[in-house]
Amino acid sequence: FRRPWKLASQVATLDQLSGGRAILAVGLGAMDEQLPDTGEEPDLRVRAARLDEGIDLIQTVWGGGDRYDGDHYHYRSGRFGLAEMAQPVPIWVAARWPRPKSLRRALRCQGVLPEFVPEGREQGPDDVRALRAWLAEHGAPAGMDVVIDGETPADDPAAAAAQVKAWADAGTSWWVESRWGMPDTQDARVQAMTERLAAGPPRG
Repeated sequence: FRRPWKLASQVATLDQLSGGRAILAVGLGAMDEQLPDTGEEPDLRVRAARLDEGIDLIQTVWGGGDRYDGDHYHYRSGRFGLAEMAQPVPIWVAARWPRPKSLRRALRCQGVLPEFVPEGREQGPDDVRALRAWLAEHGAPAGMDVVIDGETPADDPAAAAAQVKAWADAGTSWWVESRWGMPDTQDARVQAMTERLAAGPPRG
């Protein structure tokens, strides 16, 4: 939904302001009849192709390249190009497991935010082990980040630590504490997240 060269510039600025701590997470973007209709491309295949090109274009710019030509995007560096102000920032991409076409996109990036598509069961650490094996078989670097999001209890430090440890032992490199919900549950979610932050990280 964003112009890749503009996003590359904005993330480069954020990276400088944060002392090199920026991470760019990307995905196809949600399209739902409950969301506003903004005239964006609804076709998943077109959006996927644009996302692939956007990732390549951004990494080309951050890598010092001054031009990019794809089916959807074309870029030429001007007098004030982006390469001079940017250094490569890790890109995490949303991908669905076990769908190979989606997963191949992760191979162009430094991290993956997997959305598991289990068959009638809840996702678990074994899914990360299977994902890690697939990535290794297809040439992903050993240090590639696998990022999982979820909820840990604020009132039970031991349970929270055990929950996160199971994912870490399976190969998860980042745990993102999240509280998903609709606008009408916002107050409760803010309260829950405030309590979780006050409890501190789920460490053993």
